[in-house]
Amino acid sequence: MIRNTYPKDVMLKDGTEVTLTLVNKDNRDRLISFYASLSETDRWFLTEDTLDPQVIDSWLENQEKGNSFCIVATFDEVVVAHACLLMRRYGGRNRIGRLRVMVSRDFRGRRLGTWMIFDLTRRAMELGLEKLRADFVVGIDDPAIEAVKKMDFFRQGLLENYLLDQKGKKYDYIIMTKNLHKDWSDF
Repeated sequence: MIRNTYPKDVMLKDGTEVTLTLVNKDNRDRLISFYASLSETDRWFLTEDTLDPQVIDSWLENQEKGNSFCIVATFDEVVVAHACLLMRRYGGRNRIGRLRVMVSRDFRGRRLGTWMIFDLTRRAMELGLEKLRADFVVGIDDPAIEAVKKMDFFRQGLLENYLLDQKGKKYDYIIMTKNLHKDWSDF
């Protein structure tokens, strides 16, 4: 059974309280502002230009169609993190969800991303997905890689020298997956 448990307040490891809510048209402008507040370096390795409002609009449309399940974390009404469970409804990958998480620099290292991944994992289990995938840039996302390892994600593949930063430096790209269980008792 899929439950709506939003909005919900969560306590970060430093005692800060943030609110997790579903992404919808009401928080479109705050989501646009969130991505605009990130540095170019933070946005560089994303697969889409998040400064383009049409990208955000397409994300909202995908949420409405059921192709994604996205949440935001807010602090004092400002979006400080955005996380999505991306799903395919057809084909050989329809049992696999893909995670995408972005946390503002001021809220990194405080386990906000972990809270959001736990929530998305729960939703993936409720939807009957069998596996989750998360991709990371080695040397950039190392704290996130270590965090998901603690959540039973394991390295599925490594693409060496796959990505370039703005200065032409090459980075490895790691693909990590997690097998999902039927309920939390198997987690």
